[in-house]
Amino acid sequence: MKKLWPYLLFLSIQLSVQAQSMVAEDYYVSAFNEMSDMLAGRDTLSIKRAVFLAEWAYYEGKLDYKTDFCDEIDRIKTFILSLYEVNKLQAYKTGMQMAITSYIVSPYSGNGYTPYTYDFETFAMDDEPWERQFVSRTLKTHKGQCRSLPWMYKILASELNADASLSHAPRHCYIMYKDEDKITPEEWINLELTTNQMNPSWWIKQDFEICDSAVQAGTYMTPLTDIETVACQMAELAFGYCEKFNRYDEFTYYCASRSLEFYPMNPNAWIIRGKSLERIIHNYLKNNGNIVDDYAAYLIYLMDETKRNFDKTYMTEETEEIRERRKQQAIDAQKYIKEKIQSK
Repeated sequence: MKKLWPYLLFLSIQLSVQAQSMVAEDYYVSAFNEMSDMLAGRDTLSIKRAVFLAEWAYYEGKLDYKTDFCDEIDRIKTFILSLYEVNKLQAYKTGMQMAITSYIVSPYSGNGYTPYTYDFETFAMDDEPWERQFVSRTLKTHKGQCRSLPWMYKILASELNADASLSHAPRHCYIMYKDEDKITPEEWINLELTTNQMNPSWWIKQDFEICDSAVQAGTYMTPLTDIETVACQMAELAFGYCEKFNRYDEFTYYCASRSLEFYPMNPNAWIIRGKSLERIIHNYLKNNGNIVDDYAAYLIYLMDETKRNFDKTYMTEETEEIRERRKQQAIDAQKYIKEKIQSK
């Protein structure tokens, strides 16, 4: 039986050597290869680099790692270290996490007295631009949303050796770290950067309508390891590819499958894999005279396998009610933050 994996590897290699008309895809293949090497241990695992690669590919190389990413992150890191020292936060086990949070949500000379706030302008658009979730954009504008703000926090935490993790709720990211200073009654701090709040676990579960099975399976409300975080970014690479080229294909299948090797409880990656297989099966049968041969049967088997594994994630579908509730919470939180800043 013909296997899909080496077939896709061949196609991915082919993409990287195409002529001028395929240059845009080449950036995605290059980003995939570098992330894949990180996951396999052939290259240093770097969340900062992985996030950059997904954005760099979308911009077709029109993003510079040093000037558009590293320089600003290094500048922020230096200021946060000063904030940590001046405020004697070393007295706390989670002092560095406190310093990062304070820098993001409060006005300081180090952020131009402009905290990082929710990007309501693009949130209100019917067709939200894909770039709105990019960390490079948040670094420049000080505006972000439920992906870019926690991803920026995670990069800074990694750079400053602060133990903090990304975690997921339905169509949402937030930060988790152990409450070693016993600030709350819970074991973990759940830091919501879009609303500048520490939310209890029961509230997240209720607000996002998350079932017990999804928590037990590790789909939601679970701190990601650094390898899982890079694997998650691999799935984001596939999403960006689909957004840019308006298609699922062998590349998105290959991306999702590689991601799922290291982070199997990501329902979004299973969705990408399933939609990619749908397109691959359609194209194969179209070119094969609709004959269900051994290879077509193998593709159908992969589709069934994908469905079974997706079901195991117990994914919560985001309803319009949840989306509107999240929007109002962000509006209320930002209003409170602005009032607090103006009163100082």
